[in-house]
Order: sequence, then C-alpha cells, then structure tokens
Amino acid sequence: MKYLKQYYKKLSIRQKLLLLFSVQIIIPMVFMGTMLYKNTESIIQNKCVNYTADLLKMIELRLNDFSDNLSGITNDILYDQNMYAVLDDQYQDEVQEQLKEICYQSLRRICKASDKLQRVAIVGLDGKVYSYDLNAGGVNIEEEALPIEEMLRAARSAKRMPTWYFDKIDDKEADLYFVRMIHGVDDFSEKGLIILQINREKLKDVYIDLSTEFMESIQILSQDNYWIIGMDRKQMSQQETNWLSQQNEEWNYKIEQRTHEMMAYMNITGTPWKIIAKASLKDLFRQEMEHFRMLFMMIMICTVLILSIFSVLMAMDILEPINRLVYSIKKVEQENIHEEVLVDREDELGYLSKCFNKMSCEIDNLLNRVYKEQLTRKESELKALQAQINPHFLFNTLESINWMAQLNNVPEIRDMVTSLSALMEASIGKGSPMVPLSKELKYIDSYLLIMKNRYGERLTYESCIDKSLLHYEVPKLILQPLVENAIYHGIDRIRTKGVISLTIKKQEDKIYIEIRDNGKGMTPEEVADMNQIFKEDNHDYLLGTNRKSIGLANVNGRLKLFFGQEYGLEIESEYEGYTKMKFYVPMTDKGGKQGV
Repeated sequence: MKYLKQYYKKLSIRQKLLLLFSVQIIIPMVFMGTMLYKNTESIIQNKCVNYTADLLKMIELRLNDFSDNLSGITNDILYDQNMYAVLDDQYQDEVQEQLKEICYQSLRRICKASDKLQRVAIVGLDGKVYSYDLNAGGVNIEEEALPIEEMLRAARSAKRMPTWYFDKIDDKEADLYFVRMIHGVDDFSEKGLIILQINREKLKDVYIDLSTEFMESIQILSQDNYWIIGMDRKQMSQQETNWLSQQNEEWNYKIEQRTHEMMAYMNITGTPWKIIAKASLKDLFRQEMEHFRMLFMMIMICTVLILSIFSVLMAMDILEPINRLVYSIKKVEQENIHEEVLVDREDELGYLSKCFNKMSCEIDNLLNRVYKEQLTRKESELKALQAQINPHFLFNTLESINWMAQLNNVPEIRDMVTSLSALMEASIGKGSPMVPLSKELKYIDSYLLIMKNRYGERLTYESCIDKSLLHYEVPKLILQPLVENAIYHGIDRIRTKGVISLTIKKQEDKIYIEIRDNGKGMTPEEVADMNQIFKEDNHDYLLGTNRKSIGLANVNGRLKLFFGQEYGLEIESEYEGYTKMKFYVPMTDKGGKQGV
C-alpha cells in the first residue's frame, strides 16, 4: 500500500484524471453489461408479445373485412325481388320456371363475381334449394345434403344479421358457410335462407402472408376450441386447451420458459371464434445475443477513444468558461448588451465570472432603467385605456336592447345579440391591440346594426372608403367610440333624419379618417375647448376624472400612445349644422412595417 501511495503521488494530474475516469467508466460498463445480458430475454419477450398482438389484430381486421364482403353479397341477394318471387312459389308453372331461370342466372353471376365463394344457395322454408356451384357448374332445385336445420338455427340466433357456420368433421376439413335469414319486405316474416359456401383457399389469405420465421403456427378455432382453418391441424395439448378455457380477456398470451415457446390468442370481434398463434423464441434469442455482443464491443471501442481524448476535453473544460467570459465582455463593450456568463464551478474562473455578471448587470440597470420604466408605464396606460371603454359601451348597448325588447316582440334580438357578441369579443382585448382596417369596419357595421334597430329610419349610414387601405392596421375599437359619440351627442338630439358619414382616404403617407354627423353641432367655444384638451398630454382619461367625454378621451389617448404626441383627434363643428371628428394614422402593415 505504501508503494502504491508513492506511485500515485508521482502521477501527473492528467494521469490521475485518466485513471479516475477509467475506473468510473469500466465499472459501470461491467455492471451495465451484466444487467443487459440478464434483461435481454425480457426485452425479446416484450418485442415478440407486441409483434404477436399486432399480427393477431391484423388477422382479425382481415377476417372482418372478409366478412364485410360476404355481408355485402347477402345484401345484393336480399335486394333482388326475383328471389322473393321464387321462394313464394305463387305463380303459374311457366312464370315460375322463368323466375327459376332468372334466379339461377343471378346466383351464377354472384358466384362467379367473387373469388371468395365456392357455392351460393337459396333455401326455401319448404326445403327446396336453389344453388350454383362452381365445381358442378349448374343449378339444383332439389333438397341437398346440407345441414339446413342447423343453419336455420344459427341464422335465427343472429337476429337478421349474417353469421358464420361450419360442419364439425373430425377426419377432414369442415366446410365453411356464411348464412343469413331472408325476411319478407312487408311483414318481416321468414321466407328462406341464404347460404354462401366459402372458398377455403381464399380464406387462407387472411393469415398466410403474415407468417414469419419464428411464427410456427396460426390457427382459427371455434368457441369450443375446434379447428376451423389454419397453417396445420396440430392437436393442442390438454394443458393448452385448459389454459384457453380459463381465459376471459379479449387477448392474452403465455410463455413456456423451459422451451422458450409462446402461445397467444385473440377473440375475433363479431364471432365466437378466436385466433391462436404459436411462436418459438429460440432463434430470436440467438440473434439478439449476437447483436448484444456486437453492441458491447462497440461500447468498449468507444470507451477507449474517450479515454484517449480525455486530456483534450479537460483542457477544453478550462478554456470554455474563459472564452464565454471574453465573448460577454465584447458584447458589453461593443453593443452595450448584458449577457450573463453561466459557469457551474467554484474555482477562480467561477469567482471571476460571478464578479463580471454582477458588474455587467449593474451597468445594464443604469443604462436601461429609465427606458424600461417608460415602456412599462405606457403599456399599463394602454391596457387601462382598452379596458375603460368596455363598461361604457356595454351599458349603452344593453340599454338599447332593453328599450327594443319593451316596445317590440323582438324578433330582431338575434341580430342585435350577434352584433353585440362581435363587439364584446373585440373589446375584451385578447390578441394584438392592432387590427386591420377591414376588421375595424366590421365592428362599425355590427354596432350600427344595433343602433338601427333602435333608431330605425332616423339613422342613415354613408361611407366613402379607399379599399386599397383596408389591409393597413389601426388600434382596435378606434372608430366605434366616435360613431357612438356622433349618435348619442349628435343624432339623438335632433328630430330630423340623422346621417353619419365615414370617410377614409390616403393623404400623403398617412390615412385620413373622418366621421361626420348632421346632429346638433357645437359652439365655437366648445370646439376650441375640446381641441385644446385633445392637444394636451394629460392622463385624466385613465383616472376617470372626465366622465363626460370618456369615449373621445380614450380614442385620443390611445392615438398618442400608439403613434406619438403629434397624433390625436381634431373636432370641426357648426352649431345646428354638423360635427366632424377627424384624425390621421400612419400606414402600418401587419408586423409594423410602414406602407407607402
């Protein structure tokens, strides 16, 4: 031990780190290899179980598709009125013979049109059988050696739906049939039975191409575990039969650990049958072990490479925080951008990085404090302005709805509520505070629809709009308060017909918007006072101190917040004549780009 300690002390730091990391890598690798080897069987088993489940589900889907095709054939027969006439046997001999010939031709056509069928037969309740067989190539109207009574019971138990039937024959393959009762169209009484004998070779297509190297057997069994069809007729052991009889789930499996053989089953939807699959896991175990050995060798090689370049990585570990620190210093020096250096270490480099972060953060605070405070203040003011208009407008709108509801039987209430919903959605404030001019005009249309239901023919709306400006953006709900003001403070005060005119046009590089009404108008003193208020940079509209003109102050304040102090409302009015509300907005596309 003393010699080992002396030898360890003589090693360089690089060698010590290499030794340390070699031990830390080799021990987990040995442990990992052991665990992987122990868990490989479990992984393979899970893989086989998932694959087998998918395989059984695919066979079930194919068999259901096979059944659907047969069901479609029985529907074709049920829709053939000649079949009902033949089964009734109420016509004269000559007509009945013609009907039998037609029936034979129909059965012949149906049988030859589908490669899934061996024979098609129609059985009357009197025992007569009309059939066409591909092997015989003819029709037979006499009783045949078919288990008619058993088929009738099976078809009746299916309650007017088609169902499968097969003969239980011990020494040879049982014939498969698809049967369905024929009921009268008028009284739904039993008329006969449809029998489709299945071509077993075509039925094998549902599973024959799904077999793999490790899948030893695929079979379809009846409810009492009688073999119907499959790769072979290998008799199941008593242990397998008992296990199947005890299962109640839709599907399940078991694995014999001694022989590495898996047996799985799945109940087929719509039938009492089940699909049985048997697979051998021995070959898969052998293949996966070879894959595991290759993977382990690759890990070992990668480990050697990692150890070889470990010294380079250690140097990079020291240089990387220094490079990040230099990069951040250049950012602060050249662009005045604060970028924190992230160093997860407690050595000298960590201390230096923490001091730089603290210093750059203080510089950033000193440079940007005023700007951030102003930005926050304007954002808060904007949100307050958008929220302030909602109670005012909601009150006026609900007042109009209440007024109309009292005077009329309100069949127009649907339109008013729809328009109100559109305006309320806009006033909630979700999304961007800027909307295209075309959308803002829709808000005006919704509001005017509500107002016209109140004022009727007293209110007329006119517009002159440059349609090339509709895609430019304006603040949300910037026009509605002005139209509302024109109605309540202008049109509402006169007895004559009121007209509101909206003009939107381009003037130089701006959009000119004007709202005119022929209402009461304002005196020159009132116009001068209002224009002076609009020019002042105060925020009384935020505090609600001037409730008389909250809508106009709101619009004026938002124009200044969005576009600057040079923007805002301007009033032009003549007492007992008219009132104009006009303002400009910059031509701004979606995304904030200035238009021309």
